[in-house]
Amino acid sequence: MGVSSQFSLQGKRRTSLRQLVKTIIATVSAWFVALLIFPHERPIFAAIAAIIIIQPSVNQSLGKAFERSTGVFIGVGLASVATIIFGPQPWLVLVAMVMAFVSGWVLKFTSTTASQIAISSMLVLALGAVTPERALSRIAETLIGACIALIVNMAVSPPIPVKPAREAIGQLGLHIAAIFEDIGSVLLRSTSDVVLEDIYARARALRFEYSEVEAKLTRAHEALRFNLLKGKHQPELDAQAKTLLQLSILSTRVVGVARGVRDHYDQSVIDEPGISDIALEFIRAGHDLRLRMRDAGLADDGVLAGHDVDPALTTPIELPRPSSKNWVLVGFLMENLRRIRDEVAGTSSD
Repeated sequence: MGVSSQFSLQGKRRTSLRQLVKTIIATVSAWFVALLIFPHERPIFAAIAAIIIIQPSVNQSLGKAFERSTGVFIGVGLASVATIIFGPQPWLVLVAMVMAFVSGWVLKFTSTTASQIAISSMLVLALGAVTPERALSRIAETLIGACIALIVNMAVSPPIPVKPAREAIGQLGLHIAAIFEDIGSVLLRSTSDVVLEDIYARARALRFEYSEVEAKLTRAHEALRFNLLKGKHQPELDAQAKTLLQLSILSTRVVGVARGVRDHYDQSVIDEPGISDIALEFIRAGHDLRLRMRDAGLADDGVLAGHDVDPALTTPIELPRPSSKNWVLVGFLMENLRRIRDEVAGTSSD
């Protein structure tokens, strides 16, 4: 069987117009500013630095600026050393590139930084004879391009993805709430194994969803760092992070409960004294979690359609002794319900 590969020159979506405009402004500005300072040079290093360093967030740009500046400094230095040792030879570019990759490996640089060193060595040799003055001008060009790119990126800040993080956290909370409600429902009536397996599968999927939500919140925090609008959005992101931490605990709890119900469910459990109270408390936990998502601004009023608008969780249940056949499941549900109640109500001391 042959192995098929799929190549594409196009992405799923275009780079934002804002990002394109910022890149053009930074590149053109870096070129002309460097040209004013070094009128007899072609400021390629300044333009390249601006292109590379313009990133979706200022925080990412700072990382690229450090990476690019380090690569140019070392790359130009290696090209200068190679010129001093071997003189202006036609094969000197290849020697400098090999030295660049070896030095990157020895110093344990990332592959991107090592590539920057090699590219800088190659360019500085290809653009003409390497003298101390020209070597310093290339480094200065890079710093000019880096500074201009950072200024442009800070002045034209990218939109902070607060809304995607808010919506994702709200959806995660609602999905957990729905599973709580479904667990309560299956404890009130006879249920097939297919339904129990479906609830467990949805609960397990919460782990993947949580990872995606966490990544969105991380991107929002990164975009906010060094952003001029930090003071406006920081409190909301801090509140979102706190909510997500609580949802991570609830998602772990709901996976455990869904697995326990699937593994230990027996039709006779619905006849257990007090099981209906447990079932209703799970449904109420889902309701109160929906209410909490709404009150935190993570979901709209529509999530409570057909529900009361007041908290529904009651005081702890007092149960008679369960039968020997179902005591494991009933005890398991009671303990998890206690912990879930504390998390939903915000009274947990864990």
